[in-house]
Amino acid sequence: MRKHTVKAKGWGNAGGSGKRQTITERPPLPPTTLPLPAGRMALAVARLLFLQLVLGPTLVVDIRLQTAVENFRNSHIDYPRANYPMGFQGYCNGMMAYVRGREQRWYCPNIHYMIHAPWRAIRKFCKYSESFCDNYNEYCTLTQDTFPLTICSLVKQPPTSCHYNGTLTNQRLYLLCSRKYDAEPIGIIGFS
Repeated sequence: MRKHTVKAKGWGNAGGSGKRQTITERPPLPPTTLPLPAGRMALAVARLLFLQLVLGPTLVVDIRLQTAVENFRNSHIDYPRANYPMGFQGYCNGMMAYVRGREQRWYCPNIHYMIHAPWRAIRKFCKYSESFCDNYNEYCTLTQDTFPLTICSLVKQPPTSCHYNGTLTNQRLYLLCSRKYDAEPIGIIGFS
Protein backbone atom coordinates (compact mmCIF):
# COMPACT_ATOMS: atom_id res chain seq x y z
CA MET A 1 0.00 0.00 0.00
CA ARG A 2 1.17 3.48 -0.62
CA LYS A 3 0.23 6.74 1.03
CA HIS A 4 0.18 10.20 -0.43
CA THR A 5 -1.06 13.59 0.69
CA VAL A 6 -3.44 15.78 -1.28
CA LYS A 7 -4.90 19.19 -0.58
CA ALA A 8 -8.64 18.86 -0.09
CA LYS A 9 -10.74 21.25 -2.12
CA GLY A 10 -14.17 22.27 -1.04
CA TRP A 11 -17.03 24.66 -1.52
CA GLY A 12 -17.40 26.94 1.44
CA ASN A 13 -18.26 25.26 4.72
CA ALA A 14 -19.75 22.19 3.07
CA GLY A 15 -16.53 20.76 1.77
CA GLY A 16 -12.97 20.52 2.93
CA SER A 17 -11.27 23.34 4.75
CA GLY A 18 -8.23 23.47 2.54
CA LYS A 19 -6.25 21.23 4.92
CA ARG A 20 -4.08 18.46 3.70
CA GLN A 21 -5.45 14.91 4.02
CA THR A 22 -3.69 11.59 3.80
CA ILE A 23 -5.24 9.03 1.44
CA THR A 24 -4.20 5.40 1.52
CA GLU A 25 -4.44 3.62 -1.81
CA ARG A 26 -5.20 -0.06 -1.69
CA PRO A 27 -4.23 -2.49 -4.41
CA PRO A 28 -7.12 -3.09 -6.81
CA LEU A 29 -9.06 -6.32 -6.45
CA PRO A 30 -8.88 -8.83 -9.28
CA PRO A 31 -11.80 -8.34 -11.71
CA THR A 32 -13.60 -11.53 -10.59
CA THR A 33 -13.53 -10.74 -6.87
CA LEU A 34 -16.31 -8.74 -5.26
CA PRO A 35 -15.95 -7.46 -1.73
CA LEU A 36 -18.72 -8.76 0.54
CA PRO A 37 -19.86 -6.66 3.45
CA ALA A 38 -19.19 -8.42 6.68
CA GLY A 39 -22.00 -9.77 8.82
CA ARG A 40 -25.57 -9.62 7.63
CA MET A 41 -25.07 -9.79 3.86
CA ALA A 42 -23.00 -12.97 4.02
CA LEU A 43 -25.58 -14.54 6.34
CA ALA A 44 -28.43 -13.54 4.02
CA VAL A 45 -26.63 -15.07 1.03
CA ALA A 46 -26.03 -18.28 2.97
CA ARG A 47 -29.72 -18.47 3.91
CA LEU A 48 -30.81 -17.87 0.33
CA LEU A 49 -28.55 -20.63 -0.98
CA PHE A 50 -29.81 -23.00 1.70
CA LEU A 51 -33.46 -22.27 0.83
CA GLN A 52 -32.78 -22.78 -2.87
CA LEU A 53 -31.17 -26.14 -2.19
CA VAL A 54 -33.88 -27.32 0.21
CA LEU A 55 -37.01 -25.77 -1.30
CA GLY A 56 -35.99 -25.66 -4.96
CA PRO A 57 -37.13 -29.19 -5.82
CA THR A 58 -40.33 -28.70 -3.81
CA LEU A 59 -41.21 -25.54 -5.70
CA VAL A 60 -40.59 -27.23 -9.06
CA VAL A 61 -42.81 -30.20 -8.11
CA ASP A 62 -45.53 -27.87 -6.81
CA ILE A 63 -45.51 -25.84 -10.03
CA ARG A 64 -45.66 -29.04 -12.09
CA LEU A 65 -48.66 -30.29 -10.07
CA GLN A 66 -50.45 -26.96 -10.33
CA THR A 67 -49.96 -27.05 -14.10
CA ALA A 68 -51.36 -30.61 -14.23
CA VAL A 69 -54.41 -29.57 -12.18
CA GLU A 70 -55.01 -26.55 -14.41
CA ASN A 71 -54.63 -28.65 -17.58
CA PHE A 72 -57.09 -31.24 -16.26
CA ARG A 73 -59.63 -28.60 -15.33
CA ASN A 74 -59.37 -26.81 -18.70
CA SER A 75 -59.26 -29.95 -20.85
CA HIS A 76 -61.72 -32.29 -19.08
CA ILE A 77 -64.31 -30.15 -17.27
CA ASP A 78 -67.03 -28.59 -19.43
CA TYR A 79 -69.75 -27.30 -17.15
CA PRO A 80 -72.24 -26.21 -18.20
CA ARG A 81 -71.89 -28.17 -21.42
CA ALA A 82 -70.90 -25.95 -24.36
CA ASN A 83 -72.88 -25.74 -27.58
CA TYR A 84 -70.92 -25.56 -30.83
CA PRO A 85 -72.14 -24.10 -34.15
CA MET A 86 -73.24 -26.46 -36.94
CA GLY A 87 -69.92 -25.93 -38.74
CA PHE A 88 -68.13 -28.04 -36.15
CA GLN A 89 -70.35 -31.05 -36.98
CA GLY A 90 -71.05 -31.99 -33.37
CA TYR A 91 -69.94 -31.37 -29.81
CA CYS A 92 -66.83 -33.59 -29.89
CA ASN A 93 -65.37 -32.06 -33.05
CA GLY A 94 -65.72 -28.58 -31.55
CA MET A 95 -64.39 -29.58 -28.16
CA MET A 96 -61.47 -31.55 -29.55
CA ALA A 97 -60.48 -28.60 -31.76
CA TYR A 98 -60.33 -26.54 -28.54
CA VAL A 99 -58.44 -29.23 -26.58
CA ARG A 100 -55.90 -29.86 -29.34
CA GLY A 101 -55.32 -26.12 -29.75
CA ARG A 102 -54.95 -25.55 -26.02
CA GLU A 103 -52.55 -28.46 -25.56
CA GLN A 104 -50.81 -27.67 -28.87
CA ARG A 105 -51.19 -31.21 -30.17
CA TRP A 106 -50.76 -31.93 -33.85
CA TYR A 107 -52.04 -35.51 -33.53
CA CYS A 108 -55.62 -36.66 -32.92
CA PRO A 109 -56.14 -38.41 -29.55
CA ASN A 110 -58.09 -41.68 -29.93
CA ILE A 111 -60.36 -40.97 -26.96
CA HIS A 112 -61.05 -37.99 -24.71
CA TYR A 113 -63.40 -37.59 -21.74
CA MET A 114 -65.36 -34.41 -20.95
CA ILE A 115 -67.07 -34.20 -17.55
CA HIS A 116 -70.18 -32.04 -17.31
CA ALA A 117 -70.19 -31.28 -13.58
CA PRO A 118 -68.91 -28.45 -11.39
CA TRP A 119 -65.22 -28.52 -10.49
CA ARG A 120 -65.92 -28.68 -6.73
CA ALA A 121 -68.06 -31.81 -7.23
CA ILE A 122 -65.15 -33.60 -8.96
CA ARG A 123 -62.36 -32.19 -6.79
CA LYS A 124 -63.79 -33.54 -3.52
CA PHE A 125 -63.03 -37.16 -4.52
CA CYS A 126 -59.27 -36.49 -4.45
CA LYS A 127 -59.27 -35.11 -0.90
CA TYR A 128 -58.37 -38.56 0.43
CA SER A 129 -57.01 -41.31 -1.84
CA GLU A 130 -55.88 -44.67 -0.46
CA SER A 131 -55.15 -46.20 -3.87
CA PHE A 132 -51.94 -45.86 -5.83
CA CYS A 133 -52.10 -46.63 -9.56
CA ASP A 134 -48.72 -48.15 -10.43
CA ASN A 135 -49.33 -47.88 -14.19
CA TYR A 136 -49.61 -44.09 -13.86
CA ASN A 137 -47.28 -43.62 -10.87
CA GLU A 138 -49.97 -41.45 -9.22
CA TYR A 139 -52.59 -41.74 -6.51
CA CYS A 140 -56.04 -42.53 -7.89
CA THR A 141 -59.64 -42.89 -6.84
CA LEU A 142 -63.03 -44.05 -8.10
CA THR A 143 -65.83 -41.53 -7.57
CA GLN A 144 -68.79 -42.68 -5.49
CA ASP A 145 -71.22 -40.61 -7.56
CA THR A 146 -71.96 -40.84 -11.26
CA PHE A 147 -71.38 -37.80 -13.46
CA PRO A 148 -72.54 -36.77 -16.93
CA LEU A 149 -69.68 -37.63 -19.26
CA THR A 150 -69.12 -37.20 -22.99
CA ILE A 151 -66.77 -39.76 -24.50
CA CYS A 152 -65.20 -38.38 -27.69
CA SER A 153 -63.93 -41.22 -29.90
CA LEU A 154 -61.80 -40.72 -33.01
CA VAL A 155 -63.62 -41.92 -36.15
CA LYS A 156 -61.11 -40.94 -38.82
CA GLN A 157 -57.97 -38.93 -39.09
CA PRO A 158 -57.56 -37.33 -42.48
CA PRO A 159 -54.42 -35.26 -43.05
CA THR A 160 -56.11 -31.92 -42.33
CA SER A 161 -58.42 -32.55 -39.37
CA CYS A 162 -59.73 -35.03 -36.81
CA HIS A 163 -63.33 -36.32 -36.81
CA TYR A 164 -64.96 -37.54 -33.61
CA ASN A 165 -68.19 -39.17 -32.51
CA GLY A 166 -69.55 -38.42 -29.07
CA THR A 167 -71.43 -40.56 -26.56
CA LEU A 168 -73.16 -38.87 -23.61
CA THR A 169 -73.50 -41.12 -20.55
CA ASN A 170 -73.53 -41.07 -16.72
CA GLN A 171 -70.60 -42.91 -15.13
CA ARG A 172 -68.43 -43.22 -12.05
CA LEU A 173 -64.95 -41.92 -12.86
CA TYR A 174 -61.43 -43.21 -12.23
CA LEU A 175 -59.41 -40.09 -11.41
CA LEU A 176 -55.69 -39.52 -10.97
CA CYS A 177 -54.99 -37.31 -7.95
CA SER A 178 -52.08 -34.95 -7.34
CA ARG A 179 -51.17 -36.61 -3.99
CA LYS A 180 -52.62 -38.82 -1.25
CA TYR A 181 -54.30 -36.18 0.95
CA ASP A 182 -55.89 -32.80 0.17
CA ALA A 183 -55.25 -33.37 -3.51
CA GLU A 184 -56.86 -32.28 -6.74
CA PRO A 185 -57.63 -34.25 -9.91
CA ILE A 186 -54.91 -34.30 -12.57
CA GLY A 187 -56.29 -36.92 -14.96
CA ILE A 188 -59.15 -39.22 -15.87
CA ILE A 189 -58.17 -42.78 -16.73
CA GLY A 190 -61.52 -44.44 -17.22
CA PHE A 191 -65.04 -44.95 -15.96
CA SER A 192 -67.20 -47.63 -14.39
